[in-house]
Amino acid sequence: MHIYKLLKNILVFISMSIIVAAGVESSAETSNPEVRSIRDTSFKSFIKQVKQNYGIQYASRVEGLFKILLKSEKATLSEKGPRFLEFDVLKMRETANKFQTARVKNGNTMSVKDKCKISFTPRERCFIYIFKIETTGAIFSIFPRDEFSRQANSLTPNLTYFVPPMKKWLPFEKGYGKEAIILSAFTKRNQDIERLMEYFNDFSINNPIANKENAKPLREIPIINKGIGGLRKSEDRMLRLPFDEHGKFTATEYIWEGNKFVVTLWYKFK
Repeated sequence: MHIYKLLKNILVFISMSIIVAAGVESSAETSNPEVRSIRDTSFKSFIKQVKQNYGIQYASRVEGLFKILLKSEKATLSEKGPRFLEFDVLKMRETANKFQTARVKNGNTMSVKDKCKISFTPRERCFIYIFKIETTGAIFSIFPRDEFSRQANSLTPNLTYFVPPMKKWLPFEKGYGKEAIILSAFTKRNQDIERLMEYFNDFSINNPIANKENAKPLREIPIINKGIGGLRKSEDRMLRLPFDEHGKFTATEYIWEGNKFVVTLWYKFK
């Protein structure tokens, strides 16, 4: 009996270690990526730094956002899927009077010379929320946001959305460290996330530069992947560039399981 209990405890410890391990990075060539939750130590370190940079209240809102993204919710039979959703972050750089574009992959090094555009194509009607974790831990809402796109939730199936649309691109601010863009998709509207994104927008407007100048770069950045059943190369998509030029990229399509989908793409500045 003693040996049985010991073996049982070892198995439980191994299982818990796997659950709290960091989310692995995936490539478009991987059909079944291993997806894990945030490591407790990484997340605690992240929240501690956000608190030091922006205060207790702001840190509690950031923590609340990630708890929503990580929370497991029971899916109904109609929500179990699988579903499919394309998502890519693209970068553009002008070199020798020519525009070069590429898909951003996990761990890529970015520069202030780069600009970015986000592409996503839901295969069925859903609600999508996209935000960026900046190098200092500030949360920057990207979609839905009138400043970047007039599109709003819920989204039409099989229609490709670009943020920003047309030939506009988002600039990168000068910085050092890691950043991440997180796309989350839900089968139903999430009012809690919408309220939090509104809070982050108001905070950035009312506290523009002063906080950022004194804020320190993050040592840890949370990587969340949830509801991902696999990914694969999808269709070729046309891309609008400045001066009415056009580019092309092969989209990445994710298999979405359950009623919630979260994918994190992180990159770094040097």
